[in-house]
Amino acid sequence: MGLVSWREESELGAWTQLTWRQSALAGLVECVWLFDGKLRRRRERHYPTGELDLIVQLDAPFRIVEGQPAATCPPSNLSGLIVAPLVIESPPVRSRVLGVRLRPAGAFSLFGIPLHELTGATLDLQDLIGRESGRLAERLDEAGSDKARLLLLARWTAERLADRPSTDPRVAYAVSEIERAGGKVSIANILGRIDAAPKRFTSLFEQQVGVKPKLFSRVVRFRELASALRAGTGSFSQLALAHGYYDQSHMNADFREFAGVSPGQFLAATSYPESLSVAAD
Repeated sequence: MGLVSWREESELGAWTQLTWRQSALAGLVECVWLFDGKLRRRRERHYPTGELDLIVQLDAPFRIVEGQPAATCPPSNLSGLIVAPLVIESPPVRSRVLGVRLRPAGAFSLFGIPLHELTGATLDLQDLIGRESGRLAERLDEAGSDKARLLLLARWTAERLADRPSTDPRVAYAVSEIERAGGKVSIANILGRIDAAPKRFTSLFEQQVGVKPKLFSRVVRFRELASALRAGTGSFSQLALAHGYYDQSHMNADFREFAGVSPGQFLAATSYPESLSVAAD
């Protein structure tokens, strides 16, 4: 926990990255991060992780080029859960970008809107919080250092989360169980434990998480599988069984749906540090 920073200089580009994590916000915020530099491999393919991203770009904006309608992203935006690969293109010049990687409970508390309305979409932050969006960007730009910017955004996030509506306890429990099991869990069993009507609970879960429980489980399972592939913890057939797939063919089909490539192609691509994303060009 706390602040971690590192410098990257490779074929991908040259940049400084800072990441901040705090145990007090676990379950709401995965991390707050800052990127300051320039990418050489400008197109980056992102995959579903079951999390949302609040982004503040202080310089030239990035563009979405695949997975959503092609567009230049608003300077400050919120990206909902994605359930298919998304390719973004960074600007050709040095840029400073800050982000808050939010778990669904954090995003729901931070903005208090139905998260299924954000799934697969990128919204202008101004549409969610009005003029506060511009004031936040100005304060970040005027801060004296990258560390000061990162901690300012972290404080803003923590203060905004304080005393705001939280997810329904039944939804929080279901998300916790799905995460704990790495997506390998029976939704019916969870419903039995919380004594919830399936149809009503599914609707509530979709509002407060962004997708239905079974799809969220599949995304979590994919995320765990992708991490295990990177770690080289077994053969494809072993990993398929370990992550609850019927067989390797079942795993490959699910992987292609979420990643757009085969597991082998995923491993062959150049990966970005501390991320499931890979260079797309």
